[in-house]
Amino acid sequence: MSNIDPTNNGVVADEDSIASMYSRLESERQNFLDRARENAKLTIPSLMPPEGYAPGQRLSTPFQSIGSHGVNTLTAKLVMTILPANSPMFRVSVTDQVVEELSASTMLRSGVEKKLNEIERSVMDEIEGLGIRAALVEAIKQLIVAGNVLLYLPPKGNLRVYKLDRYVVQRDYEGNVLRVIIKETVAKEVLPEDVRALVFKPSDNLPSDAAKVEEKEVDIYTVFERDGERMHTFQTIKGVKLPKSRGSWKADKTPIMPLRWSYLHDEPYGRAYIDEYIGDLTGVESLSRSIREGAAAAAKMNPMVNPVGLTRAQDIANAENLEVISGRADDVSMLQFDKQADFQVAQTVLQDLISRLTHAFMMNSSVQRQAERVTAEEIRAMVSDIDTVLGGVYSLLAQELQLPLVIRIMDRMVREKKIPNLETIKGADGKPVAKPKIVTGIEALGRGQDFNKYMTAMTQIIVPLKNELGPEMNLRDFAERAFVSLSIDIDGLFKTPEQKAQQAQQMQGAQQGQMAQQMMVDAVKGATPHLAKAAVEGIANQDQGPE
Repeated sequence: MSNIDPTNNGVVADEDSIASMYSRLESERQNFLDRARENAKLTIPSLMPPEGYAPGQRLSTPFQSIGSHGVNTLTAKLVMTILPANSPMFRVSVTDQVVEELSASTMLRSGVEKKLNEIERSVMDEIEGLGIRAALVEAIKQLIVAGNVLLYLPPKGNLRVYKLDRYVVQRDYEGNVLRVIIKETVAKEVLPEDVRALVFKPSDNLPSDAAKVEEKEVDIYTVFERDGERMHTFQTIKGVKLPKSRGSWKADKTPIMPLRWSYLHDEPYGRAYIDEYIGDLTGVESLSRSIREGAAAAAKMNPMVNPVGLTRAQDIANAENLEVISGRADDVSMLQFDKQADFQVAQTVLQDLISRLTHAFMMNSSVQRQAERVTAEEIRAMVSDIDTVLGGVYSLLAQELQLPLVIRIMDRMVREKKIPNLETIKGADGKPVAKPKIVTGIEALGRGQDFNKYMTAMTQIIVPLKNELGPEMNLRDFAERAFVSLSIDIDGLFKTPEQKAQQAQQMQGAQQGQMAQQMMVDAVKGATPHLAKAAVEGIANQDQGPE
């Protein structure tokens, strides 16, 4: 490939310059990385350790826990909303033209809805099987604290999460990804034998070359570069391009997803949620430290003895409990810490800061009263509060996280022949007739909320007007859509035409048997008086005897 070409989206092909390019892009990332480390100090330090950190090294401990509590609470709420547990986070929608064609046949539309729902459930089962929920928890924490995180979904294996200090990214003014370089440091021994033979020359291991002998770890650079509508990838070690690492994808199906919390158009990296409340967090940290140190000083007890009095300081220091000593009470006093008024001012300011942070991080106490029982309306108010405050974030996460993740997982499942390839089904315009669609916000992520709409229509419209609407509605189709909204497989729930015909034959046979039995009963009932009369006459004749 050629060198950097601005007219070709800045594509580079010289693998020998990857390490130097990474170093150059590190300088553009440094300010964002420094800010992420400062944010981590006030929340969860392990999310972005300081530069030079070694695994297992002791990290700084904040003087308050409101930061970590807020990050964990907000992460739990976002993951619950982004990846619902009981329903798909997306729906496979069809084009308006297909909807119009399906409207002519209710049975056909129900069948299409059923097939699409099966695909949705298969994708969600794949997501749960890959453990993506746990990876998303870590990714959301990184977004809140550092504002940036990189997700990598390889052709095989689970989702990987890279922190900001392990990758660099280049974007155009519109935010499109042009280049991503991931840097990983691995032990030389874990490399495959063919890679070591390709990268390391025999002379590198000679004892005379001490520097090469002491080299225990190497840096692997994984490069993703955009070229038009394609994204090419390769790996380099010590300037050597690994032949088996080459790959190419469509730009929207590349396995990497560099995420941002919020961003400006002229910045390649995003801004963290903590950046918006760094002032309050810094104030809480400072006041918490001052109050804690002041409380420790106030708790310290130091008796003071009058140096010219009759009581000796040595006797006070050495006296056991209840031991009798010689002295005068006026000679002994306690060192006082007269800072109660100052503590009250600091405590008032601290509580005000905590109250603002509690609301900012969407903790339950911000919208939920403290009581044994909390109404469903209060829970809905809490959810609505999240949607109001973070509505813009939902849209960004849907564009850069949810939809790309679903597209990549579906593409992976298509390659493994687990689901059909919807892109091959195209309409008259040459475009696919079905595609995944993310519904952002609290207004129905997935189909779960549709069930409430069906039940509302049933109780508020259909039941009150059953006499008028009964002949006009297809209740079978209505029921199937309600089941689909709950992601319930309807196979076997409704009888097939063959089962209906068999059941009708059985009912007809049973009815004929009942009719025959009833006719016999009626015949017996009709004959009873005659039989009784004959019996009476016979008995009478026997009583009279023969003449």
